[in-house]
Amino acid sequence: MKPLHTQLPKGARTYLPDEAARKRHVETTLFGVFDRWGYREIVTPTFEYFDVLSIGTDLGMQENMFKLVDRETGRMLALRADITPQIARIVATRLRDAPTPIRLAYVTNVFRYDEPQVSRYREFYQAGVELIGLEKPEAEVEVVAMTVEGLRALGLDRFQIDVGHPDFFRGLLEEVKTDAAHERELRVALSRKDASTLERLVGELAPPAHVGDALLALPTLFGHEAVLERAAGFARNQRSARAVANLSEVYRLLTIYGLAEAVLLDLGEVHGFDYYSGMYFEAYVAGFGASVAAGGRYDQMLGRFGFDCPAVGFAFDIARVLGVMETQGVAVELAGPDFFIIDFTPEKTAALSLARRLRDLGASVARDIVTRGLPESLAYARAQRVRHALVVGSPRTRAGELLAVDLLDGGERTLAVGDVLEGPARYFPELRGPGNA
Repeated sequence: MKPLHTQLPKGARTYLPDEAARKRHVETTLFGVFDRWGYREIVTPTFEYFDVLSIGTDLGMQENMFKLVDRETGRMLALRADITPQIARIVATRLRDAPTPIRLAYVTNVFRYDEPQVSRYREFYQAGVELIGLEKPEAEVEVVAMTVEGLRALGLDRFQIDVGHPDFFRGLLEEVKTDAAHERELRVALSRKDASTLERLVGELAPPAHVGDALLALPTLFGHEAVLERAAGFARNQRSARAVANLSEVYRLLTIYGLAEAVLLDLGEVHGFDYYSGMYFEAYVAGFGASVAAGGRYDQMLGRFGFDCPAVGFAFDIARVLGVMETQGVAVELAGPDFFIIDFTPEKTAALSLARRLRDLGASVARDIVTRGLPESLAYARAQRVRHALVVGSPRTRAGELLAVDLLDGGERTLAVGDVLEGPARYFPELRGPGNA
């Protein structure tokens, strides 16, 4: 057993520098996609009043919130377990007069007191968007297209977007008499594609024949365009029929986007039943056992805060994305500082001037402030993945000169310190910035 002072609470995780660099790469890449689609960043509070957060969440989510007490007011506080209700509150109270559509993006952490899952901790990170004010199917298609673009930008392939619509199942339930417990059992059976249990439950319900046939067919109602024709044959109520019509239009638009082959329609998908009011999707990558992104339409959310407004959104799970990148062998180039300056002179003025000049040009620069020999300093620099070492005061150079060592190929050059200060980009072309000629 680890000593108490080294233990982390269950569900907590530390990202060491290399892991943190990979995480930052994923977040930066995804946010770049969001930015190119016209989304603007929003930052929400880490904690809010529990009774406010609970407006936009169900009982299960409320039970899994980390809670604490405000010392000043005595009111219950909670760490955010889901950013979407926060954004719904902000739009309803602060942005309700803003022109629509409103496009918001975020990269943040959320906290849920539940059992850790595949690449999921009690504190985990998400990158996602909310598109508010559009009720047309183009909104759903936009967030699906962004999901695909995000996966491709990260170098991931062999992925699939599972698309469903909870209203198809809801419409069937409206045609039968069932209680909440029986409904939950039906949903569990559907989520597991458990045909035998589903058959037993439908038999106990004794629904009209066409409803029973539709319920029993749900585990098989997945595929591409042809599945919509089958589903339409079962949709004798308005709610189910509208769901099929919506998915048909979404699929048509996805075809125009060139994304239809990446999509699997699944009318038996009920994972988003309690959260989403319309189309729902999850992104899966081959060889990984959990979804890496999920989203859909949640038109009812803003209404809970007194502002009826349609909305769609989705989020990537950063830890799961990192896990699937490892599974697929997608490498992230881990680079250290651009320069490592080693100065053997007692006054150190050349090293300080060089570091300042290079940093002004946007380079990352570390100085060696440990007293040791040159071989040891270069070994340290290589271990830190530094690109160039600049050695001032080496026995191999004269006064006013430095030794530039390329730590990738081992090449060495003797340069005048003044020349490097005047125009470092002549010697290191990768430098960018004003005055780097």
